[in-house]
Amino acid sequence: MMLVACVQRSEKLYEEAYQEIEKGHFRIATDLLIRSSEAEENNVTKYKYLSEAARIVRFEIQDYPRALKMYRLIILDADDSTQRISAQEAIGEIELDNMQDYQQALKELQKLEPLVSDTKRKEKIKLRIAQTLYLTGQYAQAIDEISVAQKFITNYESNFLKLKAEVFLAEKKYKESIATYDELRMKDPLFFKDENLYIATSIAYEENEQFADAVRFLNKNETQIKDRSYLELRLKRLKERLVNRPLFKGIRK
Repeated sequence: MMLVACVQRSEKLYEEAYQEIEKGHFRIATDLLIRSSEAEENNVTKYKYLSEAARIVRFEIQDYPRALKMYRLIILDADDSTQRISAQEAIGEIELDNMQDYQQALKELQKLEPLVSDTKRKEKIKLRIAQTLYLTGQYAQAIDEISVAQKFITNYESNFLKLKAEVFLAEKKYKESIATYDELRMKDPLFFKDENLYIATSIAYEENEQFADAVRFLNKNETQIKDRSYLELRLKRLKERLVNRPLFKGIRK
């Protein structure tokens, strides 16, 4: 009788929580979901309720430290491996995207990667690991991570190439950056355009003091660049730098 009473109580609290969600009362709903989790005896259902509470705290209330605590509790106590892996993934995303604690995000993502078997999901995690290495200034390690991933990726090739070009740019390997942008432009012109990588390529040329090449590149591809005002500013800056360069003799046609 005691177990039946607990189940009935947890279900009732869960139903009340979703009534509050429909009203937009997310803090009340969170409290009800936590209470329903505490009252529930079945481990899988218990942490299903807590996962839903953590999701509301993360996305609706945006109390990221509290969400992290809830996800860590799921990792510690949930019997279902799917729930634990999803919680670990959420922690990595919060640390990276919301807390912007890149060192901690890297640790969490590296814990997650070997646990995931789905190909597309694993590729996304490897991309995030490479991004986090880049954001923490570990450029050589980021390139290594990208190079390994490029041997088998099927879903995020363009994203990896874009990141590779950005890492080379940060390393001041401008020729390698330009070459990688060119490779990406040939392979996926739509992605290249949508990500505004014509401007990024011109920046790589500029950093390498190839001002005339940057101007030519932008003029050649001006119809692909959405922000016309920014394009004009870029061209103005490049032409000024070109004129002020020692021994300037003009742009060859």
